[in-house]
Amino acid sequence: MRRIWLFLAAWGLLQPPGEAQRVYKSASSLASGSWYKIAVSAPGIYKVDLSLLRSLGAGTQGLPSSSIRLFGNGGALLPEPCNGTRTDDLIEDAIEMVDGGDGNFGEGDYFLFYAPGPHHWVKDSVNRRFTHVKNIYTEQAYYFINIGGGTGRRVASQGSLPTANTSISTYSWRAFHELDTVNILSSGKDWYGEEFSNIPGGVATRSFTISPPGRDRSVPVSLSTTCMARSIGASSHFALTLAGVAAGGLDIGAVTDGSYDVFGRAVNFTNTVAAGQGPLTLSYQFTPGGYNAQGWLDWWELSGQGALSLNGEAQLQFRDWSSVGSGHIGAFMLQGADAQTKVWDVTDPANPVNMGGSLSGGSFNFTGDCSSLHEYVAFEAGGKTLPAGDPNGADLGATGLFTPLPIGKVDNQNLHQPVMADLLIITDPALLGIAQRLAQFHIQHDRLRTLVVTSPQVYNEFAGGNPDPTSLRDFVKMLYDRSGGDSTKRPRYLLLFGAGSFDYKDRIQGNVNGVPVYESSVSIDPLNTYTSDDFFGMLQDGSDVNVLDGRSLLDIGVGRINVRTAAEAGAVVDKIIHYADIKTQGPWRNELTLVADDGDQNLHLQDAETFAGTIGANAPVFGVDKIYLDAYKQQSTPAGGRYPDVNQAISGGLYSGTLVWNYTGHGSNARLSNSVILDASTVAAYNNPDKLPLFITATCDFAPHDNPLIQSIGASLLMRPGSGAIALMTTTRLVFAFSNKTINNNYYQLALTPRADGSYYSLGDACRLTKNFTYTTQADAVNNRKFTLLGDPALTLAMPVYKVRTTAINGKAVGGSGAVADTLKALNQVSVSGVITDNSGAIMNGFNGVLYATVYDKPRMATTLGNTPVSYRTEFQEQNNILYKGKVPVSQGNFSVSFVVPKDINYQYGKGRISYYAGNNGTTSGIGTDGNGVYTDVIIGGSGGGTGYTGGPTITAFLNDERFVDGGITNANPILLLHLSDSLGINITGTGIGHDITAVLDNNTQDPLVLNSFYEADLNTFKKGTVRYPLPQMTEGEHTLLIKAWNVANNSGQTALTFRVVGSRKLVLTHVLNYPNPFSTHTTFWFEHNRPGEDLSVLVQILTVSGKLVKSLRRTINTVGNRSSDIDWDGRDDYGSKIGRGVYIYRLRVRATDGSTVDVFQKLYIL
Repeated sequence: MRRIWLFLAAWGLLQPPGEAQRVYKSASSLASGSWYKIAVSAPGIYKVDLSLLRSLGAGTQGLPSSSIRLFGNGGALLPEPCNGTRTDDLIEDAIEMVDGGDGNFGEGDYFLFYAPGPHHWVKDSVNRRFTHVKNIYTEQAYYFINIGGGTGRRVASQGSLPTANTSISTYSWRAFHELDTVNILSSGKDWYGEEFSNIPGGVATRSFTISPPGRDRSVPVSLSTTCMARSIGASSHFALTLAGVAAGGLDIGAVTDGSYDVFGRAVNFTNTVAAGQGPLTLSYQFTPGGYNAQGWLDWWELSGQGALSLNGEAQLQFRDWSSVGSGHIGAFMLQGADAQTKVWDVTDPANPVNMGGSLSGGSFNFTGDCSSLHEYVAFEAGGKTLPAGDPNGADLGATGLFTPLPIGKVDNQNLHQPVMADLLIITDPALLGIAQRLAQFHIQHDRLRTLVVTSPQVYNEFAGGNPDPTSLRDFVKMLYDRSGGDSTKRPRYLLLFGAGSFDYKDRIQGNVNGVPVYESSVSIDPLNTYTSDDFFGMLQDGSDVNVLDGRSLLDIGVGRINVRTAAEAGAVVDKIIHYADIKTQGPWRNELTLVADDGDQNLHLQDAETFAGTIGANAPVFGVDKIYLDAYKQQSTPAGGRYPDVNQAISGGLYSGTLVWNYTGHGSNARLSNSVILDASTVAAYNNPDKLPLFITATCDFAPHDNPLIQSIGASLLMRPGSGAIALMTTTRLVFAFSNKTINNNYYQLALTPRADGSYYSLGDACRLTKNFTYTTQADAVNNRKFTLLGDPALTLAMPVYKVRTTAINGKAVGGSGAVADTLKALNQVSVSGVITDNSGAIMNGFNGVLYATVYDKPRMATTLGNTPVSYRTEFQEQNNILYKGKVPVSQGNFSVSFVVPKDINYQYGKGRISYYAGNNGTTSGIGTDGNGVYTDVIIGGSGGGTGYTGGPTITAFLNDERFVDGGITNANPILLLHLSDSLGINITGTGIGHDITAVLDNNTQDPLVLNSFYEADLNTFKKGTVRYPLPQMTEGEHTLLIKAWNVANNSGQTALTFRVVGSRKLVLTHVLNYPNPFSTHTTFWFEHNRPGEDLSVLVQILTVSGKLVKSLRRTINTVGNRSSDIDWDGRDDYGSKIGRGVYIYRLRVRATDGSTVDVFQKLYIL
């Protein structure tokens, strides 16, 4: 990357922060007219004739030559610093038109233009040398042919010059080689070329030969090269020879073999070599420091002097350092010329100048300014045409004029048109329709101004067609600059809708570059290489992503939805739109989950405790569910320690719902924790369609979205249809625990604090503020860069905005001056009243809906188990013993909750907690539709006496839905559905030994499933309620469940359930029947199947006993459970006539989405 920095410096792009260009064109050149795109791959003169125009689809009949124009921007890398000078939109290039003088472009006519190609040379005038800069994003540069848009610019002829005072018959040649084939860590901008090693099959010696036209063998050759080697414990060495002469070597130091250590070391070497008379062959001999040592060539550059002669070449690019001097006017003598030889001054590539001269004895003589170095190209105007392949192009001579590659017609576009947008979506063009659907959602739901553009549209106007990621940033910066400091006009969010890759040039299989990523300059240091979308949101003039001093901050919220296909994109957008649906309301929006890994001297648990403290201090309305691995029993397995109860707690918690799911600890793109608490198989089983959380994962490379060879579980969570995550704030590379803790804690400080109107920051704003605060307060900017938002930055988490306030307990007012709330005592029936208010405290009389209340006993101390040698026993506080959980109506902003306090409370007096969530079943004027609140001054303790009631709860049990019957079939991980009732209410405190709601699976009494937290009382009663619990994955075959529950007075009831698990690999139908049977006017067809939640095509055909078809019934069904009873029949045929009495045969045919089909035949009787 030294070369790119030199490129930036040479063009004055590393100047101190200052004002960048703020005047932009109001319309793109591409806004009107007919446009056609072509590509070039090497520097030199290119020829476009009539046949090429036709291949582009251009109309050529009666085409005026003057109407043909050419546009581009040179093809070089764009500067990454925001204050760098850059071309705005496309600029017109001068061309030479050869049309026979008739003014029409017809057969035999053509035009010529000069292109510097995608790779450039940077001039160092002090040391009189060049450094090549290879374009890391493309092997082609692009130009745009316009027809009919006006009179085109043409190549100008040289003006008069003073008499020459120096003669020039030599030129400075140059060449480079850089074969980018391997990115060692699949990260960063640096790719390496040829590999060297002494292992079997390896190559330790490589040679490269070039033939610069007219090389002067008496003049030394300048050599510069960079090599990289990985050598453990001992240095390796590259020995160089040039034209058989020893040219020096590179000693490359050893590295260590730690997982997080630098992979290898890169060394640059420069020398001047008296190359002698032999062929100009550069050879590398690798001497490894150890048997397994490897080396790689990055690049080499050679330069020297040669005789200024075409030497039979059709074009030659040249310049001459030796002629440069103040006041110098050079008389150039180009040998090997003929009557068709032309020379253009291409110092300004877009404005070539045709050098006037004379031909004398095979020498083309012309005069040129030599006060500074000029770049020229000599060519045979009538030469043959050939494709351009060598990136050195005409620098090493070419046998003809180059032919550009036709790309095709370009639709009109105008991103330069002044617009104001809150949300910018830059999308993969293949996903445009889905991106537009998301934009429309934000227009309607959030009243955002949106603008959707495709990445190629941005390339065309801001990078001359090159797929340069910086063009995306420059496009956003244009809109940002145009706001003139007015925050109401600035873009607020940037959504990158599509996947990108560390491989910009599609060298790896299955590569996707729909929306490009930014890669760091560091590539072989695993701790300092990264990809970061922060680059696209740093828009201030002084911003430079390469400077890690905290001055470059995010100016807009940036997120990426890294989808690769329309199916993935549709699934994510469906989830975003559904997330705003009123059906998703529920108390899960009050819950945050903190998961902490074990080991590391309790580091991760301590971090999670810090987060819990921050949440409690800043947003006590949110409850915290703590899943600390070391607080659970660990099981030893051949694969290592495992925590099955943690896996079940996570799965159950996601099913019940949580607003944010936060993990801190060890991890990777394939799993979380060495104990594997989350991996691809667990993600595939999640079932939380209405309760999608934000995942925050403070762990290593959970979602390296720029590597198409990896399908990370982070990406799977985002893209899983109908479940998983709504978004992720996650990591793309290796990260440090201390820095993770900082950014994680900063997020809770900022994201959970409501604004003045009660609303919360969107994901993009919350992440932007979090990152900026972290950038300015922590030195580890690289770690901050590695965190990314995978999700919609314009989406706001479903945090309720209205307030729920307690007004009375047992009729006694609370909260007022001198008010003393009543005490909640065991077995007393209590009532709690309250109101829904807006942010100013006014009761919302128009609020009608449902209030969910959860009453918690006092906090208690829990203790970890010290399961590993690097985990020690420690205490932490929890408040998770639930005394009551239910729901009541809200009418005109008022509610009242009634329940019996369980006997199993902690009898010491102390403060409990009442958590409220209120969902509005209609609409409200304002910013939201729901509210929440918490009351922490409720006193709980003591006994209120007995009840005298000895009965226990009544329990009915089902799997998936109420259609299930005992002994039926089900899928491998069904939902256990329980309906419980008791006149006193159900005990779910979890503090009384043996008084939990439990389910014993297959007589495993040692490990019962505890269902307390999944119980919820029915609407407006504490006497009945429901449990919905996702059972763990079960094997195929027969299973049993024994369910037991207790009432609040500790009296029990139980029931049993038997069922058969049928795998989903093969479609299975059982219990096929129609009821009633016999019948006269109506019957319903029933059957059980093993594909719940899947669209099934059902055909019922009623036949006579002789096989004649009487009636066909077709339906598409999708059942929550395994039983279908959705097909009714009135006993009439296809013509509506009542069929006769008797016996009939019916065939039930069911077809699944995978194409599998099952037929079952049964009899029915008509009376």
